[in-house]
Amino acid sequence: MLKPLSMTTPHSSPTFSGHETFALRGGWLKKAFDLLVTDYPDLFSLDESFVLLGVGKNMAASIRFWGRVCGVFERDEAGHHMPTPLGHALLADDGWDPYLVTPAARWLLHWHIAARPETAFTWFYTFNLLRGGECSPLQLAAHIQTYISERGGKAPSDATMKRDIECLIHTYTPPDARRLAAGVEDALACPLSSLGLLRQSPGQRSYYLASGSQPSLPDTLVAWATLAFLRTNGQSIAAFNDLAYSPGSPGRLFRLDDDGLLSRLMVLSDLTGGQVVYNDQAGIRQVYMSGDSGDDLADTLLRRTFEDLR
Repeated sequence: MLKPLSMTTPHSSPTFSGHETFALRGGWLKKAFDLLVTDYPDLFSLDESFVLLGVGKNMAASIRFWGRVCGVFERDEAGHHMPTPLGHALLADDGWDPYLVTPAARWLLHWHIAARPETAFTWFYTFNLLRGGECSPLQLAAHIQTYISERGGKAPSDATMKRDIECLIHTYTPPDARRLAAGVEDALACPLSSLGLLRQSPGQRSYYLASGSQPSLPDTLVAWATLAFLRTNGQSIAAFNDLAYSPGSPGRLFRLDDDGLLSRLMVLSDLTGGQVVYNDQAGIRQVYMSGDSGDDLADTLLRRTFEDLR
């Protein structure tokens, strides 16, 4: 089944490292996938994994991190990594988008990275909990450290936060002149930078999350994320405001403005065969899910997301 991975509480063993400061690159997941499904199911346990992947040691660790965070690799009981059902569907030679060239694939991976607090907490906090949607890297670090401390956790060090936030910025923004001058390889843009979700404020050292109608975001993927939100929270009904602003909601994660979200919700019934419906009566805007909506519907919506692009 291609159901979304579950979300847990925002303070459940948050992670602030593993990417080795490298943002995801376009061919990384496909390269690792091909090795995992052929001769090297223990790829990431091998000392020579970086040789097989054709990258440095730190980059090999980063590929392992991004594979797990993006929901395309998982670790089995023996400690080996293996592709998930989503990994097979997306990255196989005849898969939906092995090299992540479509906006649909990039939006889907963004959802997996930012929706779950236990995998990449800085991403989760930025897209789900940051108030106002704009701050400098130093301010974002302070917000996250305070958030963790207030909930009884051990706040990450300033150095750890600096590296994590730099990687977040490199994930969603094109290379700047400094990174380009450092070398072509290091300046390769992450595929997610094309989504335009994070932008630098003109003339400032701060960044802001850009909201809008997100025309490159498929309606079926918003329907899938809406279903995921309802099921994760154990709800069959959700108010419009919750779908727009609550942590884990499609409006919050995809940075949809109200009109953009509303237009997607109004076609839910057509996309889901009446299993998820938007209703606006007496000024109360809500989405209803029928009791039997589940994995099959989630699978269908994801599959249609990519079939509609062909």
